[in-house]
Amino acid sequence: MNNVKISVNNGNNPDYENMFNDLVQEVFKFSFSPWFERKLWDENYESYSIIEDGKMLANMCVYKSEMIVCGEVIRANQFGTVATRKSERGKGLSRILMEHVLSLYPDNPTYLSANPSVIDFYPRFGFRQVQTHKPEVAVEINNNPSRAIKYKLGDPEFVNAFNNRGFHSKMLDCINSQSIQMFHLLMEYGNDIYYLPNLDVIVIAQQEDNRLFLADVIAKKPVAFDLIKKELPFDGVGIVEFGFYPDWLDVTPTWIPESKNEDPFFIKGEWNLPGKYRFPAMSQT
Repeated sequence: MNNVKISVNNGNNPDYENMFNDLVQEVFKFSFSPWFERKLWDENYESYSIIEDGKMLANMCVYKSEMIVCGEVIRANQFGTVATRKSERGKGLSRILMEHVLSLYPDNPTYLSANPSVIDFYPRFGFRQVQTHKPEVAVEINNNPSRAIKYKLGDPEFVNAFNNRGFHSKMLDCINSQSIQMFHLLMEYGNDIYYLPNLDVIVIAQQEDNRLFLADVIAKKPVAFDLIKKELPFDGVGIVEFGFYPDWLDVTPTWIPESKNEDPFFIKGEWNLPGKYRFPAMSQT
């Protein structure tokens, strides 16, 4: 199998998208169609695949991220959508793709969020599993007299704010992941977008029982979380978990270790990471 042909795509190609989506639906049980329909596949997202008789047998993707890490801007690769059809497993196809991609980017810092069932695969290629954390704070949010306005994805006000984000974490953030963020909005958070007019801030948030997951905050400048929490349109919240490094919200969270078995995270290469950290959830593929 070492002489197998590897195909690559990094743009909007309908035939390739159909093959890609067919594989993803078989392996991961969801569809990329809403993302494809919006023409969000840009030059930063590369797909490497093995195709036979018009059928994609295996794939892995690379997102060429521009990261802020402890105040320094670096270029790093994020690997994702590592998939092989059940009928083709055991033939070394994922190994061939991984070796090929790593040969193209031998020196780039790399990271990925792995499926728990394959955590033994990545260390074979120099990846090391790291301990990530959930930053959270204890709060009481009960029937705030909020003036929050619920936005839809297509609302011009939201689109303008989304495309012109004014601030990022200085400790750990991705500054060119708009297409990935839109994927998460389409798949997970399309009904969870709230504009807080008193602060001119947009939050993307989901509540489950007494926990509020604050997936993202879109703002033109730093803003204190103490102000945000007074404007959040939720009730019965006792804990807020941040899906990102919240240094620019003037808040000191408790950093809770994530389960290394349930949420395995791997890095490769040289990283100058903070002592405790979370890679931004909405920038992960």
